Amino acid sequence: MSLDEIVFDILRIVKCDKAAYCGNDSAEYFFRGEQCNYKQPGSPVLDTSFDSLLDREEAHWKHERELYEEAMRLNVASFAEDRTMCERIARMQHYRLPTRFADLSINALLPTLFACGGCSDTPDKYKNDDGFIRVIKVAKHKMKSFTSDIIVAISHLPLVDAENIHPQRPKYDVGYLTYESKNERPAFYRKEEDKWLHEKLCEELGHVWAFKPLMNNPRIRNQGGLFLAFGCRDEKEPLHPSFSPDDYSKKDKPSYGIAQVGFVRIAANAKPRILEQLRMFGMTEESVYPELSDVCKTLEKRFKDKFTNKK
Repeated sequence: MSLDEIVFDILRIVKCDKAAYCGNDSAEYFFRGEQCNYKQPGSPVLDTSFDSLLDREEAHWKHERELYEEAMRLNVASFAEDRTMCERIARMQHYRLPTRFADLSINALLPTLFACGGCSDTPDKYKNDDGFIRVIKVAKHKMKSFTSDIIVAISHLPLVDAENIHPQRPKYDVGYLTYESKNERPAFYRKEEDKWLHEKLCEELGHVWAFKPLMNNPRIRNQGGLFLAFGCRDEKEPLHPSFSPDDYSKKDKPSYGIAQVGFVRIAANAKPRILEQLRMFGMTEESVYPELSDVCKTLEKRFKDKFTNKK
C-alpha cells in the first residue's frame, strides 16, 4: 500500500456516499486516524463506534472534575491565554489529557500520519498492528459554533460532579451545570426558568456534536482542528454512540447526524513507507507538534532509527 492508494480509497468512499444521497445530503466529511483497532485487536474490520478518550475509562469519567482541576492547578500558566472553558478543554485534549472532545481533521493526510504512529508517544507499541483512517460524515445541523449553548454546556461538565448530573427522564436535572455555565453565558439563567429550554438542553446533552474551535494555539491550527463533543447520560454515564450509517437519521440516537461512512486500513508493514512519503509533503510530527520539546524528541528518534537501519 502507498499514500496515493490511501488518498484514492478516501476519495472513493466520499464519492460513493455522496452518490447514495444523490447530492441531497448537506454534510461535510472529516477524518480520524488510529494506530490500531482498539476495540477488536487484530481484526481487519473497524467497528463504527468509538468513544472520547475520557469515556474509555470509568476512572476518568467518574473523576472528570479532579482531572480538570489538577491540570489547571499544576499548569495554570499554560492556560493564561484561554478565555473560555471550551478553549481550556481543547488545549487539554491536544496535550493528551482525557476529555470529552475527540479530534477530527479536514486534512486527510494528518490522520494518515496518526494511523501510522507518526505522532505517538509509543510508536513501537503498535508497529505490528494495522492502522485505520475513519471517514466521518457530519450533517450541517450537527455542526455548532464554539460559542453555541450546547458546546458551552458540554465544556462545563468538568466543573460538575457526576452525582449532580441527571439529564434523562424523569428528573431532567442539570441545575449544577447551568449554574456553572452562567458565569460564561448569562443566557443560561433562562434555561433554569424556562421549562422548555431546560428540557431541550437535557435532550441535547444526550448527543454528540461537532464544532470548529478557536484557532488560538499552534497545535489546533496545525491539526486542522475540529472536535466532536460528547455529552453524557445520568451521572455522566458515557453515551457510547454507534456512529453507524443506520443511526444517521434517527433523532433518538446519540450519534444522530454523524456517521462513519467508511474506513481505510493501512497494513502494519506499510507504515514506515507511508511515513516517508508523508514527509515529502511536509507532514511530520514536528509540523503537528511544533513545541521545542516535541521537535527535539522527534529528531532524536529519527536519527536513531536512521543509524539503526544502516547497520
